[in-house]
This record gives sequence, structure tokens and C-alpha cells, in this order.
Amino acid sequence: MNEAQEPVSPEFFQLVDRFIGLANELTKDHATSRVSSVILYAAARYNAHCMCALDPEAEQNRTSAADYFVGQYRIMLDENIDELLRAPK
Repeated sequence: MNEAQEPVSPEFFQLVDRFIGLANELTKDHATSRVSSVILYAAARYNAHCMCALDPEAEQNRTSAADYFVGQYRIMLDENIDELLRAPK
């Protein structure tokens, strides 16, 4: 987790684990790379839906919203890569 951020609740990580559990189930019938692409697309689709549903000025704010989501993804991806590289093999 980025040190500048406040701690995240355990419930957040429980929800993450549920998505990862579903992804692991899906890899029984689909390639891991396919499941990864599906998750990424689903996140983009859901975040676009939320932005359009919650922001009355979504059209004007789409670039800043996309920058926010991309930035957050980059931070989370880097944190997870770092964690996995430090994990015992």
C-alpha cells in the first residue's frame, strides 16, 4: 500500500479476495491471460458506468476521471508487483 494513503479496511481486501477467487475459478476453463484481460475490461466498464452515473458533468470530466483511474491502477499494480517480487519463492 502506498504510504501516503490511509489504511484500507479488512473488508476491502475480503472483497478483493472474492474477485481473485472468481478469477481463479475462471482459469480452470480459460487461459490466465484471457481472465486477466476480462478483469481489466470489466473494471474499465464498471468504472465508466460509475463515473457516468455519479458525475453530472461526466462528459466534461472524462479526461480527469480517466487520468485518476489510470493513476490509481498504476499505483496498485506497482504495489502488487513489489509485494510479489519480495515474496519467498
